[in-house]
Amino acid sequence: MVACNEITDALRTACPPPLAEEWDNVGLLLGRAEKDIRRVMTCLTVTSETAAEAIGERADLIVSHHPFPFHAEKRWTSETPTGSIFLSLAEGGVAVFSPHTAHDSAFWGVNRQLADLFGLVDVAPLQEGSLTASPAMIQGIAPGKAYLLEKEVGSFLGSGRVGTFPEPRTLSDFLREVSEKLRQPNLTYVGDPKRSLTRLAIGCGAADDFIAEAARAGADALLLGEARFHGALRAEELGMALVLPGHYATERFAMETMAGRLSTLFPTLTVWSSRNERDPIGYWPNDSVFSDSDEEPEG
Repeated sequence: MVACNEITDALRTACPPPLAEEWDNVGLLLGRAEKDIRRVMTCLTVTSETAAEAIGERADLIVSHHPFPFHAEKRWTSETPTGSIFLSLAEGGVAVFSPHTAHDSAFWGVNRQLADLFGLVDVAPLQEGSLTASPAMIQGIAPGKAYLLEKEVGSFLGSGRVGTFPEPRTLSDFLREVSEKLRQPNLTYVGDPKRSLTRLAIGCGAADDFIAEAARAGADALLLGEARFHGALRAEELGMALVLPGHYATERFAMETMAGRLSTLFPTLTVWSSRNERDPIGYWPNDSVFSDSDEEPEG
């Protein structure tokens, strides 16, 4: 049996709260720290669907990338969607922990995982962090073979990532690679598909604030979840491509990784990544919409 605070201490070690943005709300957001935990579900976001799954599958703890609630609430009643979810979780005895932007910026966090996924070399943060690495960060739930030295870990603490492709590729080729590796058949982009890319910046989720920073770092392109219209225009003005597979696609995979790492660290726990979670954004037209198949269109 594992106490909730043993799990949350490990998560804080791997995703140090000082790495979180000032506006963020990270940590144990619902539940008792001393509670015994047997079953853990990870997900990107606590929604009515993921909360129902957690309750139905008798989860004791949800590790959700995004905090719940995302915005401050003044009332917790069944008359609001957020209030209904909160009350259901509380009545079901389900705790909620969120690492959010600390997870984005951690040395093995979401942005580093994306850099590894696309084979970047000479990887560094777009914005250097001020936190000093500790041996506990290395010995926690980090994949030890990739980060063995404290000085190496320290060099990866900060926001966003930037690195170099082993071999140049066109934007068109990279769009195809992103679609395949992030399991996202539909993505948007900014830039000439024929242009050559040698250096890539990364910012998971809503990261168009990194556009100017990426340009200063010499990036030919910025991979991010989503960008506002004027952010796309700014990238064009700076001569930098944007690759936009969607907020969900750039972060959800990391919660599947999180489930695996928690299972390794706490082998007595039952840990899984939500089976019901899906991207709320759909794409039209979608071939499956017009087929005779009874299968649901992908979201």
